[in-house]
Amino acid sequence: MVTSVEALELPAGAVYEMGLNEGNRSDVMYVAMRASQLAIDVRCVIDYDCGQYLDEHEYAALRWTDFPAIESYALEEETLNRANLVNFREVLPSAAELMPGLTFALSELYAVRLKHLNLPEPRYSAGLSRQKPSLSEFDVEATVDVGIRPLIAEYPRPGKQDDPRSYAYGHDIAALLLATYGNKLKNTAGLLHRDAVEGALVSAMLAIGTYKTEHLFEGLTAWVAA
Repeated sequence: MVTSVEALELPAGAVYEMGLNEGNRSDVMYVAMRASQLAIDVRCVIDYDCGQYLDEHEYAALRWTDFPAIESYALEEETLNRANLVNFREVLPSAAELMPGLTFALSELYAVRLKHLNLPEPRYSAGLSRQKPSLSEFDVEATVDVGIRPLIAEYPRPGKQDDPRSYAYGHDIAALLLATYGNKLKNTAGLLHRDAVEGALVSAMLAIGTYKTEHLFEGLTAWVAA
């Protein structure tokens, strides 16, 4: 059985005692800590995000995603093509054409996120030309607060040989697709919000199934079978 942490009633202020801010991610860490202390045989899965808290919070019941978020596993050509065919009504370019620009924009955003762990939501559309939006020309500086813009050029970027899933921050994938192809996704595919696009990506990911070979899911499968 899979349960969302939102369905659980947790003690008020418990996450603050762990040095965490309020939120679902913190709630999952609290549940994992208590389950580990009480030797309850459950597994709590949390988004890796930018790796914050990884060293401070290691519990027997806690498992981290291999990449920043569950949606990150969808960033591969076969899965994107499946989502485009089944959910997006083929309003996107083929994955082979889409991936270079999308991964560039994702890497730019992730470089900033690593330096600013509490980064407010970027203004994605501001990083794209209004006349002809192109992810290959995405300007990350235009999407964030003016106070940090002068620093961004010096931030290290992910390597070109890195697995793009490793820097595909959860909400950024769908948000970039909406910023670039929003009219078509909304009017043709009927996907009006980021949650809908993310749901389509996860659906395609589940259908293709390559996620099953990743460390997190191999571990969960072994645990279920034990």
